[in-house]
Amino acid sequence: MSYAGYGRPALKSSVDVQLQTAFSDGNWNSVIRLADKRAKSLKDPYYEAIKICAESQLDGVAEKCAVLVAIDELAKQKTVPDIDTLELYEWAAGDFLDEDIDYADTLGPLRVKWAKANPKNTLAVECLQACLDHWDLVSAQQIATALDKAYLGSGDRRYMFWSISLTYLLSVSPQCSDTSRKVYSLLVLKQLERAAAITEDSPKVESTDRGLLNDEEIMLYYRVLLAHGTKEDFLKRIQSPRLGALSQLKEGHKALFWESLGTLESWAEWDLIYDLCLKAFRLGLNGTTPTFFVCDWRVWKSFVAAASKAADPDSALREVQSILKEFLAIDTKGAESIKKNLMLALLEITFRLPITTSGSDVGKKGLTPRVIQIGLFLDQYFERLSAFDDLKDHVADLTFEEAKVFMEDVVPKILDGKPDKPKQVILTSLKCKLQYLLTTCPQTLSHHPSVVDGQKQDKPYRCRFCSHLTSLPCEYCLKQIILEAATTHKQISADKELINAIPRLDKDPRLDLSLVIGTSLLKLSALPPNASGVTPPAMRDTNPGLLLQGIVVLEAQLRETPSDSGIRLLLVQLHLLIGCASYAHQLWVPMDVKRTIQDALSPLFFDRISSISPGLFQGSHPLMEPLRSYYSNSLRDNCPLRIWDAFSAGSYAGILRMSEYDDTLRRSCTLMMTLVEERRATRAFGGKIDTDIEAHQLTASITDGTKFLNKTDYGSFSNLESFHGPPIQDFIRVGPELSDERARLSYVSEQFFDILAFKPPKDYKPAKTNEAAIRDRNYILECLAHQSNSLTNVLHQPKTASLLTSSELSYFTTLSLLSAALLTSISTTRADPAPKSLSLLTASIRSSLTSLRTTYLTTSPLQTSATYFSLSNMHMLAHTRDTAVAVKHAAAFVLALHERELARDRSGKSALHKDVVAEMKALESVASKTLAETKSHVQKLKESLGESGWLDNMLGWVFGEGDETEGEPFRRAVSDILGGTYGAEEWAGKVLESWREGVKGWGMVRWE
Repeated sequence: MSYAGYGRPALKSSVDVQLQTAFSDGNWNSVIRLADKRAKSLKDPYYEAIKICAESQLDGVAEKCAVLVAIDELAKQKTVPDIDTLELYEWAAGDFLDEDIDYADTLGPLRVKWAKANPKNTLAVECLQACLDHWDLVSAQQIATALDKAYLGSGDRRYMFWSISLTYLLSVSPQCSDTSRKVYSLLVLKQLERAAAITEDSPKVESTDRGLLNDEEIMLYYRVLLAHGTKEDFLKRIQSPRLGALSQLKEGHKALFWESLGTLESWAEWDLIYDLCLKAFRLGLNGTTPTFFVCDWRVWKSFVAAASKAADPDSALREVQSILKEFLAIDTKGAESIKKNLMLALLEITFRLPITTSGSDVGKKGLTPRVIQIGLFLDQYFERLSAFDDLKDHVADLTFEEAKVFMEDVVPKILDGKPDKPKQVILTSLKCKLQYLLTTCPQTLSHHPSVVDGQKQDKPYRCRFCSHLTSLPCEYCLKQIILEAATTHKQISADKELINAIPRLDKDPRLDLSLVIGTSLLKLSALPPNASGVTPPAMRDTNPGLLLQGIVVLEAQLRETPSDSGIRLLLVQLHLLIGCASYAHQLWVPMDVKRTIQDALSPLFFDRISSISPGLFQGSHPLMEPLRSYYSNSLRDNCPLRIWDAFSAGSYAGILRMSEYDDTLRRSCTLMMTLVEERRATRAFGGKIDTDIEAHQLTASITDGTKFLNKTDYGSFSNLESFHGPPIQDFIRVGPELSDERARLSYVSEQFFDILAFKPPKDYKPAKTNEAAIRDRNYILECLAHQSNSLTNVLHQPKTASLLTSSELSYFTTLSLLSAALLTSISTTRADPAPKSLSLLTASIRSSLTSLRTTYLTTSPLQTSATYFSLSNMHMLAHTRDTAVAVKHAAAFVLALHERELARDRSGKSALHKDVVAEMKALESVASKTLAETKSHVQKLKESLGESGWLDNMLGWVFGEGDETEGEPFRRAVSDILGGTYGAEEWAGKVLESWREGVKGWGMVRWE
């Protein structure tokens, strides 16, 4: 057993009891004395190893480091090392591994040397495990290859596939050089090709043969073939009679068939997809496989798509229809999900058929086969929870004429045929969702001239449903949808029979109705469709009353259905949008996000949280602890978590998946978000950051070439939008989603702050101060040059600006300018010519600060509406402060370096240029002014929130102001849902309290 990371190793059984006892008790001084005595008397080097191991547990630096010297000496020897000595040294050097010594250069090769000399010893497998535990793939692959050769004729096939798996992992790993990568790629492919040939060519494959015998081995082969083989080889093999996708279906394995469909779709091999799907379904129909074995919606969708792209699509789709009818004729024996998949396939076929098959006369009327088929599906499955999601893309794909007939003729007829009241309200709620969906479809609008009779027109479209002039979406239709949904909602709440029937339904219909009303109100409030629009102009263009109405309607529904995660997530994002971070956190906590989905869901709350409400980080429970704990546990070792279990179980496809998942997690945008948000909050309150971000254990694998991955999952959102436009999260998120570009900019920015904050230890007193000063200065210049290049390269990419909020763009741009300005300043001594570029850089920095300050801050007292817009954009305030702090600290850093140089070199030659000093003092002054104004603005917000009348103002926004005649029915409908003013008072109080808590937290922030 490799004891590194597991616990103290046991000594050899030959060691005497006295020394054994002292070692197990941790009595290290006694161990050193006894081991030294035994080493001298017995001349056994093992006792010297025990002594060194014991010394490593003492406090002295020399004693601790003795094991490093011993390992280095052992590595230089050509003889085979003693395995027990290796175990001792590996445990003793545990604190130094991956930092002071590289396992792959020292202990890994030593274990390889021992395992090659003793391949049939059971400890050879443990050497392999030890190398895997430290993710030393080079050594692990060599040991696995040695094991395979040693057991070549034994019939034990696992070592062969261990060797193949590790060779593949090495071939795609950064541990492998470019030259070796080609060799290993070819080697692993040839090994598996030989195994595949044995399986294909042998009439009967025995369990001891070195062929591919089970689905794990076959999946490994195809993964390697996909990575290192050619497309032609893959296409040939996937159709083979023994190892092809269909042969695996006959064996009862679907994984290869599913994965091959995805691969073939990416290559647009539609003819092959069609052929495979056709044969797969025939296998079920003729009884070779279970009848409905491949009748998944995923397979049907691929089959229909392939048929529509055939050379003769009409004929191919007719054949698909024929196959489908055969399945429909078979009794599904109560398996409703299978029957629904068949109906979905029929619907998909209908939409794939060329328009000519619909009949020209029928098509003109709008009652096409597509509409009829949607109606048939709706009539049968409208009660299902998934009914809307099943139909939404098809409904959004209808022409206007078809949509009109569907909504005005087909749906009402289905409603008339449902005398049962619960079914009627379910269908009505679904109808409201479909009506909303169609407002997001461009075919329901026609373009309207921008100028009519010499008059400029405000509205660019005319709605084809209601004929009103409008923008996208149609405001009049949205209001009518709200009125119908509110009426149905009121009807359900007032009917005891319907209320009593709700527990028997898949879902409370009021939930869908509230979602339609809330989302419609959000659209009417004019929220911009891209959340990079959280800039003040965009928020000021929104209607706060309608926005708050939408939120409070959803809030009222959440009280009725607290377990609905879709509504809850919408409310979390909406409250973050209006600056109520503490209340958003209260809504977030009941989600109880499990560890395995932290990476995918956490950005929905935590992204940019330090810029909205840094006060949340001041609670008794660390805000980011769940995320930090998850990443620390999942990435505590260099190897993927529990990968040895996969090797032991022979789960070779699982090994590859675990390796890929681990790589993804180490490059996660959410991981970088976790580190950056916590560091920014710590810095805001003047706290001490424990370690540089580059030295953090979670960033150990990040290099300049690392591409960060965004795996945020929005699948839990209740999204009523069509595929024609952006999803709902793009309307309500605080800025664009996580991205590689933002993660990289954030990482480099933190490196910049680490440079500014660095202070040598108090006891650091170099013997040669001049040489040390020169080294430090060169190191700073090297870091600044790297950071300046990195920031500039990312910021100059065409799409970067669209991936950031405007304040983030200003912040990162300023840091880029600062790094360049500091680089110029520190490299320019008094004797050098005045740097011409510095004044341009500092002017740009001052301009950026001024722009942020004038955009967000105001010198006049805040009115209620101005306070609301400010509270809804604390994100910009945070970046105004952070930018000013960066400028001030950077200027102070340069001036401090200048003072140190003056103190060190009395001649003044190494001091900075006078123009540099003047520019830095000017920057420091501008930054200090900005910070003072920002602090004053926070105080104004606090005073404004402390004034009376806020609750009344908010309720006034919610329940409407303005044109009483036009707005009265609309406001009354919303009021009925909320139960009048009283129903919104509790929520308004929570929002107001959350704003006050947020501003209180900002009051604790340091402004120096």
